[in-house]
Amino acid sequence: MSELLFGEHADFPSDDEPRYKQIAKEYRRRIIDGDLQDGEKLPSEAQLCDIHNVSAITARAAMKLLREWGFANGIRGKGVFVRRLDKLTRIAPQRYFRGQEVRTYVREAEASGAKLDVQHETIRTTAPADIAKRLGIAEGDPVTCTRYFIRMGNPAQPVTSSQAWEPLAITGGTDIELPHEGEHANKGIVDRFGAIGLHVNQVEEVLDIRTPTPEEARALEMPPTRPLVEIHQTFRVADRHGAEDLAVETADILFPADRYELRYVMEIH
Repeated sequence: MSELLFGEHADFPSDDEPRYKQIAKEYRRRIIDGDLQDGEKLPSEAQLCDIHNVSAITARAAMKLLREWGFANGIRGKGVFVRRLDKLTRIAPQRYFRGQEVRTYVREAEASGAKLDVQHETIRTTAPADIAKRLGIAEGDPVTCTRYFIRMGNPAQPVTSSQAWEPLAITGGTDIELPHEGEHANKGIVDRFGAIGLHVNQVEEVLDIRTPTPEEARALEMPPTRPLVEIHQTFRVADRHGAEDLAVETADILFPADRYELRYVMEIH
């Protein structure tokens, strides 16, 4: 049964709506109801004109709207296809619990049965002012910066792009200096820092919901009007001298809002 939507997003077409929107809603309802399956090719522009007795401009506008709603993907030279609607699930703070020997994105892909493709690169650089402030270090201090681009799904699609910074004053010369090298390469943040005797005891996440920049929309293969979730994340450990907590990593993480479910399960004390 289709999910009930209201107002401009109501599932059932209204006679006083533009024809292209009526057509888009009809196909959206069929996708939600399961009549059209993930990856199935939708009618071509010419076929839509014949089926619905509309102009090419109207047919094109209907498919454009369906893509903007996230129910279809256009592939140049091949056509428009039903887009998988299943979201991946990111559960916090459970994803950071100790004793998890693989990285969080690996577990999330396995839990959803999704294919996983990860690209990452680490460089040694210096901290810009905003990152230095979040890490509690001086601007220009040495850090590592690791960039990630992750695809998941069947077929795989971009789900996140991120950058993470770690102060070399803490990791330099240790077994975890480079996040993806050595015996601790596959571990998450908590267990990686635990390997050098640092007990991660806090993670802070600040969420910003916004529209993507043109560059972000292209990289994440998302319509420019679709919401983007940006998470500013910082991990901290108890300072060795008992002072306030010490930041060991900070990251900026981008998610297309319709591809990940952000679930927070928190204890009340």
